[in-house]
Amino acid sequence: MSEAEGIEKLIRSDLVTFGGYSASKSPETLAGKVEVPVENIIKLDANENPYGCSPRVNQALAAYPYLNIYPDDGQTGLRTLLEGYTGIDAKHIVAGGGSDELIDLVLRLFVEPGEEVINCPPTFDMFHFSTRLCHGKLVEVPRDESFAVNVSAVKAAVSKKTKIILLA
Repeated sequence: MSEAEGIEKLIRSDLVTFGGYSASKSPETLAGKVEVPVENIIKLDANENPYGCSPRVNQALAAYPYLNIYPDDGQTGLRTLLEGYTGIDAKHIVAGGGSDELIDLVLRLFVEPGEEVINCPPTFDMFHFSTRLCHGKLVEVPRDESFAVNVSAVKAAVSKKTKIILLA
């Protein structure tokens, strides 16, 4: 028996055949597969900024002396600043390392096996991935022809098993 076969026996049985999450492809990976030069590829599906950082952001980062040290994992400073900006108590604000982390956190926190999550695509692939990981059922409600959320259809899709309605 190989190490891989041995370790697979320790993995949750429902995850052994679970398809992984595939993030957006990098421009370098797309090179030669699309008829656009690498430097002109804009990946809107990955929510990337095609223009880069503002020069002021680069200056602020260059002046920050502690980039080599892990930040406060409770994001105390950021949450305090957001409290001042929004008027919402910092204890009610959650910050994360990107939307994927926060989407996954919310779904793992609230969705139990068999519960439904309503989604109105096109949205984040992570909605689908994290719902599956929680053994939830994704109920997809199409948007209207102008891509607006069809509120009537969302209301009609709500059932006793609905736990979360995702809007993005």
